Amino acid sequence: MTMTSLQKLHNILQAEQTTASQLLAMLKYERSALTKSDVDVMTELTAKKQPLVVALEKLGRQREALLQVEGFSAGKDGLAAFIANQTDQHSRILNTMVDALKITAKACREHNQVNGGIVNVNRQYLQQAMNILRGRDMTPSAYGPGGEYTSQVVRQPLLGRV
Repeated sequence: MTMTSLQKLHNILQAEQTTASQLLAMLKYERSALTKSDVDVMTELTAKKQPLVVALEKLGRQREALLQVEGFSAGKDGLAAFIANQTDQHSRILNTMVDALKITAKACREHNQVNGGIVNVNRQYLQQAMNILRGRDMTPSAYGPGGEYTSQVVRQPLLGRV
């Protein structure tokens, strides 16, 4: 039995939602590991997150290819047009799925941004500690290429004095 384009899109959206929900759970767990500086858990999560991201990209390409085969543009407008061409019942179902996917994707993006901020703060603390050990003056005296304070004054490294 051949699946219709409607059924194929339904399956793709369902798979995207499932995968995005799994990624969101990983990102929430990652935040906990980051705040606890649990390197082993972070390493494990990185290995588990990557296949989910790859799967989401693949599902997105499948959705866009399906829309194009049906004569619609790949993207939000094409998806909206495809859904608008369905019966009211099917349109409601697909719109509900798309709305849920948008909510999950937004939550993933927000959690990823927070996690990235935590990583950045930890990196700055580590850089400051390394500068102290190397004997660099921690007094901000200039701006770096990213707009952050940098210091060009170097003293004898702390490790060299020990």
